[in-house]
Amino acid sequence: MQPIPSELGNNIRDPNTWPALVAELMKRIPQVPNETPLKEDKLADRVAQCNPKVYDGSYDPVVLEEWIRGMEKIFTVVEVPEEKKINIRTYLTLGEILLRLSS
Repeated sequence: MQPIPSELGNNIRDPNTWPALVAELMKRIPQVPNETPLKEDKLADRVAQCNPKVYDGSYDPVVLEEWIRGMEKIFTVVEVPEEKKINIRTYLTLGEILLRLSS
């Protein structure tokens, strides 16, 4: 932090210099944002907010295709990068399968 200019600091007992001193000190106070910044928006949270269907492991190709199409729509809306899609798909399929196995 830079020192206070000597003409202000040396005359601190003189009330006539106080407005200039206060103005100098106010410039040094960091600005506080008007709003609290939002929590970092995580990709998985944004996908979850779309209430995606969880693939149940069905061997029916129609069910699987509907699930894939639904996920692709969500990925488009949420703008999921290609390299993240497989992780999210895996999580949504394995999550349900693991829940069934543990029951």
